Amino acid sequence: MFTAAASAQDLAAPLALDPAIRTGTLPNGLTFFIRRNGEPEKRALLRLAIKAGSIDEADDQRGLAHLLEHMAFNGSTHFKAGELVSYLESIGSRFGPDVNAYTSFDETVYMLEVPTDREGILTRGLEALSDFAGGVSLDTVEIDRERGVVIEEWRGRQGAGTRMQDAQMKGLFGESRYVDRLPIGLPELLKSVPAQRVRDFYRDFYRPDRMAVIAVGDFEPAAMEALIRANFGGLPARPPAARALYPVPPHQDTRYVVVSDREAQGSSVSIVHKRPMESFRTVGDYRRSFLLGLVHDMVGGRFAEIARRPGAPFLRASAWQIDKSLRIQSTANPKSNLSAAMVL
Repeated sequence: MFTAAASAQDLAAPLALDPAIRTGTLPNGLTFFIRRNGEPEKRALLRLAIKAGSIDEADDQRGLAHLLEHMAFNGSTHFKAGELVSYLESIGSRFGPDVNAYTSFDETVYMLEVPTDREGILTRGLEALSDFAGGVSLDTVEIDRERGVVIEEWRGRQGAGTRMQDAQMKGLFGESRYVDRLPIGLPELLKSVPAQRVRDFYRDFYRPDRMAVIAVGDFEPAAMEALIRANFGGLPARPPAARALYPVPPHQDTRYVVVSDREAQGSSVSIVHKRPMESFRTVGDYRRSFLLGLVHDMVGGRFAEIARRPGAPFLRASAWQIDKSLRIQSTANPKSNLSAAMVL
């Protein structure tokens, strides 16, 4: 017979890792996570996650974390310039859906999906990830060629959304460094920054103690661990170095931002409740996050119910959590009073 005390959860207990996950840390500090998963068959998803993003850039490096991500595909220890993408496409991995990467404020992640039913392909996939981690060529000619690609990407984003985003960023982040570190960077700097500054960023922030390799798929975990150790164990260890933190200053007042653009396709209202970052390490942390998820689902259900009524004050609305903050957003119904949009 169970008593209430005996069956109650220990909310202070640490969250346990799924026993199906094989994990470890190499002597150089790189961490790996491996999980066998048979669906889809004969496929493997490989990730290299690096704690390095635009927030780490110096003033004269703005946009270089993103440029470096592009450069990882333009020549490395095991793949000449242009060879990697061609090889991956030859084995059925499409650039975009199966081969990609992204750079954010705080991280850069490289993503590969490769078949596992042909000998040697997993090894080549791990070689590519290890090249991203420590073998990118960063040839000056290739850097100069890629500048234009990134600048065109910047130019393609210069619509109403981006123009209105600038004011919203200042409202959300205040005087924080995040306001001045959008990953896309500054075109004038991308045009002229010396190639050496790209190499400096790579040297300073692509370090194994900031890296994790994640492998999930239809393979033997022990064999995958051996491949990871063989391909990443040679990355040189670095002296310990704490990562600089750039907090978002708190504020007691309620901030508001009103922005408009003649190219905007609609009207919307967002309410953001900012809170300090919370830990996610214990059973209690998980329970709190789970309860917040239930709140969001219930609020979303309530919004959906209101939106179905005749004369609803909004076309659609939602609530979700972003980095431990609650955001409520609605798209206005031009035939209704938007002031009622947030009434629950």
